Amino acid sequence: MSVVSADRPAPAGRRAAVVASILLLLALLGVLAWILLERSAADGRRSAEAAVLAALKQREQAITQDLVAIKPPEPPVCKPGEVLREMPARPGAAAVSPGPVAEASPGPAGLPVADATGEPVAALSKKALADRLERATVLVLVVAGNKLGMGTGFFISENLLITNRHVIEGSNDGRVHLASRQLASVRPGTIVRATRSSGVGSPDFALVRMDSGTAPGTLEIGPQIAKLADVIAAGYPGIVVENDPSFGRLVRGDLSAAPDLNLTQGAVQSLQSSGSGLPLIVHTAAIAKGNSGGPLIDACGRVVGVNTFIGVDASQSAKTQYAISGRVVTAFVQATGTSVRVDLRPCKA
Repeated sequence: MSVVSADRPAPAGRRAAVVASILLLLALLGVLAWILLERSAADGRRSAEAAVLAALKQREQAITQDLVAIKPPEPPVCKPGEVLREMPARPGAAAVSPGPVAEASPGPAGLPVADATGEPVAALSKKALADRLERATVLVLVVAGNKLGMGTGFFISENLLITNRHVIEGSNDGRVHLASRQLASVRPGTIVRATRSSGVGSPDFALVRMDSGTAPGTLEIGPQIAKLADVIAAGYPGIVVENDPSFGRLVRGDLSAAPDLNLTQGAVQSLQSSGSGLPLIVHTAAIAKGNSGGPLIDACGRVVGVNTFIGVDASQSAKTQYAISGRVVTAFVQATGTSVRVDLRPCKA
């Protein structure tokens, strides 16, 4: 029997095994460190994404709270012979301060004159007209106190739209919410400029900037229109919208819901001027409370007027629709320092 002394060196095979074990341990430690670093980086990315998502959700919740915490508009009371504003300022609501005020000249001398010398534009099909209006027209929601005001607006550029001043002047904070099926979600808007007043017979406009996204479509301002010419009014009259299930989902907080755009056909029946010389279009395309600020277009899809107020005579069951001429819209927009596309060629039916 052989005996090995404790102080003799270990065999070479054992030393190699020890070295291999150490190297394997170091490799495992390296892999573990790499996994920890990757996990830390992933956690950082997830934290950043979570912060962005939280900010988006916070903005969505703020809009949702605005819509859920308000009362729907009350129906108006019409007296015989009364001229009724479609969206008056709410009693007690704080008047909006839209910044520097731009006011169009109320008299004809300060308005652009339509040039009828260009080649006529071909009238669009009903489908093409409806599609153009669907893309360019939006529902304007205004939080006034604890109530919800509604009106209509239309885009003149990728992020600017026109509506009536009386639609937005009850805003609590100079902001509005914009919705349409083409936008697919409620978008915040900021009131940029407005006319000095919203009195019947005076310029009544506001310029609003959509703060996120771009407009699905825009409208041009057209030439002065003639009597008996066909016109279409686009908007969101409350009497129709409030019975739309999509509107119910919207005010309950579903920001992807929007009511269907209402379109009515008619013809120009009279061209009038207010006491201050403001050009008005009297037409037969039915409008109601909620249509305020919406476009009145010709058969070629150009804006010839902005629907603003109605005249009601209950004793005769009569109602008259009034739009402010598109020429005044052009003057207002130009006075704000903003450009608007104008097409003054005649429309060939």
